[in-house]
Amino acid sequence: MSSPTLSTTDTMSLTSNSSEGDIENSLNTKCSLCNETYSIPKVLPCFHTFCQPCLEKIIETPDKLSCPECHQETFLTSAGIAAFPPDFAVNNVLEASVLEGATLSCTGCKSKHLLAVARCFDCPDFLCQDCERAHQYMKHFDGHRVISLGELQNNKEEYKVEKPVMCKKHRQEMLRFFCHTCNIPICKECTLVEHSKGHEYDYLSECARREVYSLQHLAEQAKVKANDLRGSSKSLEHSSNRLQIQYHKAQNEINETYNFYRSMLEERKQEALKELDGAYNAKQSGITNLSSRMQEYIEKLYQGVEFIDRMTKHASSTEVLIFKKMLDTNLQKLTSFMPDTNSVTSSFDLEFVSNYQAIQVGIRNTFGYVRTSSEMQSRQYPQPIARPNGFSAPPRTITPPNPLAANMPNPMVNCNNLFDPTALLLSKNNFPSSGSLTLGSFTDPIISNNLNPYEKWSNGGLDLLHNGDVFSTSTDPVIDLTSKLISANIYPPKSQIKRQKMIYHCKFGEFGVMEGQFTEPSGVAVNAQNDIIVADTNNHRIQIFDKEGRFKFQFGECGKRDGQLLYPNRVAVVKTSGDIVVTERSPTHQVQIYNQYGQFVRKFGANILQHPRGVTVDNKGRIIIVECKVMRVIIFSQMGDVLHKFGCSKHLEFPNGVVVNDKEEIFISDNRAHCVKVFSYQGVFLRQIGGEGITNYPIGVGINPAGEILVADNHNNFNLTIFTQDGQMVSALESKVKHAQCFDVALMDEGSIVLASKDYRLYIYRYMQMPPMLM
Repeated sequence: MSSPTLSTTDTMSLTSNSSEGDIENSLNTKCSLCNETYSIPKVLPCFHTFCQPCLEKIIETPDKLSCPECHQETFLTSAGIAAFPPDFAVNNVLEASVLEGATLSCTGCKSKHLLAVARCFDCPDFLCQDCERAHQYMKHFDGHRVISLGELQNNKEEYKVEKPVMCKKHRQEMLRFFCHTCNIPICKECTLVEHSKGHEYDYLSECARREVYSLQHLAEQAKVKANDLRGSSKSLEHSSNRLQIQYHKAQNEINETYNFYRSMLEERKQEALKELDGAYNAKQSGITNLSSRMQEYIEKLYQGVEFIDRMTKHASSTEVLIFKKMLDTNLQKLTSFMPDTNSVTSSFDLEFVSNYQAIQVGIRNTFGYVRTSSEMQSRQYPQPIARPNGFSAPPRTITPPNPLAANMPNPMVNCNNLFDPTALLLSKNNFPSSGSLTLGSFTDPIISNNLNPYEKWSNGGLDLLHNGDVFSTSTDPVIDLTSKLISANIYPPKSQIKRQKMIYHCKFGEFGVMEGQFTEPSGVAVNAQNDIIVADTNNHRIQIFDKEGRFKFQFGECGKRDGQLLYPNRVAVVKTSGDIVVTERSPTHQVQIYNQYGQFVRKFGANILQHPRGVTVDNKGRIIIVECKVMRVIIFSQMGDVLHKFGCSKHLEFPNGVVVNDKEEIFISDNRAHCVKVFSYQGVFLRQIGGEGITNYPIGVGINPAGEILVADNHNNFNLTIFTQDGQMVSALESKVKHAQCFDVALMDEGSIVLASKDYRLYIYRYMQMPPMLM
C-alpha cells in the first residue's frame, strides 16, 4: 500500500482519545504483505512501503527486487533491503499512538505478540524487553538512541518538536544541513568530505520549510497532472468506444456494399439470362423457319418427281411433253434452292463472353477500402452515395487524404492491385445505376467513347485527389482576377477565337491488361523513329507502339527491384541514344532509365524527388523534372547527379507538363493558372505564354521542329493552341469530337500529336497551322 508522508506536527495533532484503529483510518500502519503492523517499514523507489523482513522474504535474486504492488524493479546494493530509507510517516504515526496511551507490539523482532516497551530512533523500531536488552549489550547497536515508552509519555511535550535524524554515513552526526547541489540533507562531516568542493548547502533550520513547501507545490502539480491524465484517459476511453462504433459501422457498410453488389449481380444475371433467352428464341425461331422452308421445298420436289413417274408410266410421250415446260420451270426453281449449311450453322452460334480481368479490376476499384484518420485533411467534401434498388444511405462527409502522407513509403505493395483505391474518394458518388454493372456480353466487348462508370472509377482520379480538380477554377479570387486581366489585355476571349477543326487519323487501345490494352495511360512520349511510348501506370509497365498504333513490345512488371516498375506516370526519350526515362509516382518517387530495347540501365532520385509530374530531356541529355505539390524543378544528369534545382511555388499552381528549348529555357504548363510559365535553368521566371480564355486548363506543352510552342488543353474539346516562343499566338485548333478527360500529349515529327485519353485509348491528330480569326 502507498503511504502518504505525514509531518511531525501533523502526527502530534492527534487527540489523546485517538485509538490505534482511528489512526489507521488516516494512515495505514499495516503491511500489505503480512497484514501486521509495520516492522521496520522501508520505502521503495516506487514509494510503496513494506516491512523489511517481508521484503527480505520475497527477494529472488540478490541484486534485484521487484515491488509486490507495481512490479517496478530496483537493483540492490551490498547493504540489501537495509539500504532503503525508513518510512518516517509510519513510524511517527505509531509513535504518536504510543504518546497518546495506545499499546503497540514489538516491531524489532519476530515475536509479534510481545508488547513494545522502548523506542530506538536509529533502527527505527519499537522494542520489546528482549530487544531493548539487546540494544544495551550487543556491540551491533552501539550508539543507538533507545528511550523507554514511559519516558516518551512523560515527556511527550518535549518530543513534539522536530526530532533529530542521524546521518547514515556518519552515525554519530545529526543531519543539520541541506545540500542544494545534491538535493539531500547532510551532516557536518559530509560538508567537510563529500560535499566540500563546489557544493552549495544551508542549515536545515533555514531552508527546510522552503524545501518542504517546494515538495508540496510539486505534489500539487502532480495532482493537476494526474487529473489531466485522468481526463485524457477518459478521452481515450471515448475514443475507444467511438472507434468500436466506427468499426461496427464499417462492418455494416462492408456487408451492405456486399449485399448491394450481390443484388446488382443478381439483377445483371437475370438480365443476361433474359438476353440469352431472347437470343436463343430468336435463333431458334430462325432455325425453325429455315427448317420449315426446306421441308416445303423437299415436299414440292418429291411431288414433282412423283408426277413425272406417274406420267411416264401411264401416259404417252406426247402427253408427257405437254407438261414439260411447266415441269422444267417449277423443278428448276426448286432445285436452284441451295442453302449454305456452313454459314447457316455459324450464324446461329450462341455464346456468352465474359471479361474476367475487367471484373476483377472493377471490383477492386469500386468495392471500397478502409480509410484511417491519418489519410484525412481538415477540409471536408460531401459525397453522397447513390444506391439503387432500395439500397440507400444518408450523405456522408469524405475528406481527401493528406497530401503529405503520399510522401511516406508504402510498407506493403500489392502488385495485383491494378488500381490505387484512393481514387474511390472521388468516385463514390458515381455508383452505376440499375443494370449497369456489366458481367459480360454476347459480342466482343467494345469500350464506348463516352465516359462509363468504370472510367469514372479509374485511377486517373488519383491525380485529381492528390493535386486538386484540374477541371475546376481557382478558389483564390485574386489569382482569378489577375489571370483574367492578363488574358483580357493580351488575348481575345476564347469564344471569339475561330479554331480550325481537326480530326484524328489513328486511334488504338482499350481497357484491359493484355498487350495493347491500358488501365491508365498516364504518360506518352515519341522517340526519333516516331514510336509511341506509353506509361501504363496501373499495369506497372511501358508499352511501345509504332506510328500507326501497332503494338511492338513492352517491358516492366510490378515491383521495386531492378527492371521492375511501380506506378510509372510519365515518360521521356533521350533523342540521341533512344533511352527511355520513366518517372514513378508514390510510393517510390524515383526515375528509372531503360535503353531503347527495354533493358534496365539505372534508377535514382528516390531520396530527392517528392511528386514528379512532368519530365523531359534536353539536347545535352540532361533530365528536367517538374514536381507538383512542392512546385520544384530538378535537373539531373544521365547518371542521376543533381545539377540544379529550384522552387517556383510563387509562380506555379498546378504544373503538369514540361519541355525545354536550346536556349536553356524551361516551359511548364500550369493547369490552374491556364498558361505556360517559362523559367531559366537557374530558376529565374522569364515570361508567360497563353492565359485564361485561350489556354484553359492545359494538360501538356511541346515544341515542334519549327520551334513553336504547342499548348494542349481539354476544355470542352481537345484544343491545341500554337505560339511563338515569345508568346505570340500563331494558330488555334480544336477536335471535332469530345474526349474523356485526358492524361498527356506528345508531338510527332510529321506534324502530328498523340493524345492519351482516360477512355483507355490513344489518338493521333494531324494539326494544321491556321492563323486565328476574330468572329
